[in-house]
Amino acid sequence: MKRNWSLTSRLSLVFAGVMMSVWLLTSVLLVAALGSYFRSQDLTLLTGKLELATELLESEARTGKLDTAGLARKLADAMVGHSGLYLSIRTADNQILAAYFSPGFPVPAERFAGEPLKLNTLQTVEEDGWRYNVMIKKIGAENAGRHRDVLITAAYDTGFHDEFIGQLKEWLMWLNGGLIFLSVLLGWLATRIGLRPLNEINRLASAITVNNLSERLPARHLPSELMPTVVEFNSMLERLEGSFRRLSEFSSDIAHELRTPVSNLMMQTQVALSRERDAASYREVLFSNLEELGRLARMSSDMLFLAKSENGLLALENEIFSAKAELEELIEFFEPLTAENGKTLTLEGDASMKGDRLMLRRALSNLITNAIKYSSDGAAILIRAEQQAGMAFVHISNRTEAITQENLGRLFDRFYRGDSSRQHNTDGAGLGLSITRAVVQAHNGTLQVFLDGDIVTFTVKIPAA
Repeated sequence: MKRNWSLTSRLSLVFAGVMMSVWLLTSVLLVAALGSYFRSQDLTLLTGKLELATELLESEARTGKLDTAGLARKLADAMVGHSGLYLSIRTADNQILAAYFSPGFPVPAERFAGEPLKLNTLQTVEEDGWRYNVMIKKIGAENAGRHRDVLITAAYDTGFHDEFIGQLKEWLMWLNGGLIFLSVLLGWLATRIGLRPLNEINRLASAITVNNLSERLPARHLPSELMPTVVEFNSMLERLEGSFRRLSEFSSDIAHELRTPVSNLMMQTQVALSRERDAASYREVLFSNLEELGRLARMSSDMLFLAKSENGLLALENEIFSAKAELEELIEFFEPLTAENGKTLTLEGDASMKGDRLMLRRALSNLITNAIKYSSDGAAILIRAEQQAGMAFVHISNRTEAITQENLGRLFDRFYRGDSSRQHNTDGAGLGLSITRAVVQAHNGTLQVFLDGDIVTFTVKIPAA
């Protein structure tokens, strides 16, 4: 099973890995820099010795007679105090004219009697476990006072440098080994300190339950990286609090709505069973019960419709139709109802709509019913359809006193009625606007409400044909 590493462990290992990478790179660069420095020092030293030997040779040649014994003596005197150094002057046919060996130099003179190395170039030679740098310079016969060219060879033992670099590598190896544990410890401490705000957020978040969703995480004194997370978390809590509040209100409302018809059914049934009655009386009770059952059936059907819409289970037809034609039929249907209270329905404009015609007709019917129900007597209800920028709009406006700015945001809640004084003498269950909004949203549209003084306007906006 795959192990889930904690964030502290991951950051500690990453911190340790970065530190070790830096230390290892620094160690490699340090060793390389020292090696380059020592090689540069050897180049300077050997170049100087070659120049010194050249001056001695040319000085002897200018006397007219080359004294090899005197040259060797001068060469030895000039090299006094130098350790690990070899210097020789020989002819092109490997005849040694003069040579100097510092005490303990490991390479025999015969080593340089063979084929010469590259001229005027510092070269590193490894032989029999020894390592040394060599430079060879060629002097023309005319300058050497001889019939043949002369080769001057200078070599320097790098044992001291190699031993120093070897000890440095060993020391760095132990240092890096100890730094592994130090890096892990420092990474753990740095991570613990850096994650302290996150641990505090976790502590506060774990204390938030259903009973105290009003709590919010503090957004002050937080690192900038955690600020968006805390803001989004608090926004989520606000949404959850609103959802739980609406769910609680919905449960209370549905219990209240169901209690009335169920109580009526029980009371009427108990009255009917209290004594013997004739067939007409029983028929009257059954008709009354049928009305209550029909109310329960409509409420159940509406709730099922809303549940399907919330879960994307509505099967929509896709057809093109005229909004004006549908609205004219609805106005004709509602005319007898409006005539009773002297209200009027006026239609303006047209729009080409695309979607499920029956569902959209139900949504528009709910809006018109709502406008008729909650408008004052003799009010004029204006219905205006328009189409622009690829969208179809239907605006339904009426004058009302039942809607205020305070309850404007709750009009689409389930079982909510704008006029509380009329909650018990209206036929609806308070689901009409919720169903209307669900239908409009299923068509990728929006349903909005605006209040200007005492005039309320519902606007349906869906994609046009």
